[in-house]
Amino acid sequence: MKIGAVIIAAGRNDEFEPLQTLGSITLAERNIVTLRHAGVFDILVVTGYKADDLEHHLAKYDVMFFRNPNYERSEMIDSYRIGIGYLRDKCERILLMPSDIPFFTAETIRSLTDTEGDFVQPVYNGRSGHPIILSSRIASRLDEYRGNGGLAGALTEFGIEPVRVEVDDPGILLEYEDAHGNEDLLSEHSRSLIRPMLNISFAREKIFFDSRIALLLSLVGDLGSVSKACRTMQISYTKGWNMIRSIELETGCELIKRSVGGLSGSSSELTGRGRELLEAYRRFVAIMYEHADEEFCRIIPEWIRSDKQ
Repeated sequence: MKIGAVIIAAGRNDEFEPLQTLGSITLAERNIVTLRHAGVFDILVVTGYKADDLEHHLAKYDVMFFRNPNYERSEMIDSYRIGIGYLRDKCERILLMPSDIPFFTAETIRSLTDTEGDFVQPVYNGRSGHPIILSSRIASRLDEYRGNGGLAGALTEFGIEPVRVEVDDPGILLEYEDAHGNEDLLSEHSRSLIRPMLNISFAREKIFFDSRIALLLSLVGDLGSVSKACRTMQISYTKGWNMIRSIELETGCELIKRSVGGLSGSSSELTGRGRELLEAYRRFVAIMYEHADEEFCRIIPEWIRSDKQ
């Protein structure tokens, strides 16, 4: 079951918490690293305030960026709608979280994704927290809601009761202002992030296909435009086309078909070979990660892998 995640980082505040440092990485990076550790790779960040700064900061993580142009006048549910609008046809379930919750664990994410239900919510000591997970079917219904109660109000109006999952994770309750300066919690969370990291590429004399190129092709296929795909990844249009041409030279195949003109302007789409290559890469990566996790647990000593030292 394909899982996606929407991180909301559009709101304006004095400190702009997503770019605040916690340990050796920023809060926004910690969110992404934790999700990746839990096996969530389709990550979309909704930006607004200081969008350029945040998007450039996170571009190396191969996540997607969609902007909320009305972030100063809209509610958090409006930003969620932006992210859900893209992921709902691509993922069967979607994790939703504000960016100011830095210390939830990968184990909590796995507990949520392993639990069936249209609305799954983590609970620690009787208190519910974030992230939550919605089925794409329910997430898509947020467009119907016209009330003022935010995400919680929409789910209540729809009569959707949460499946509550007890987790041993106080981080689901702690916002940045509560967690900032808690060195014990920071140290424990950082230890929990140890995992195998794979950078899977295809190469001949040099690398010609990797996760960044795979994301670019995927976005071109979804958005029907190389320029939109490049903006979503925070790379230049020229760089995007250079990446595409490089792959086509190495494979000897046309991967992107471009149509020019017409009332709607130019558009781009993946060719059959482009879709085949992208799907093959995704399947190969999934298999490699599965084996990597197994071998990591088998070979690496428990005292290194454990967050209890």
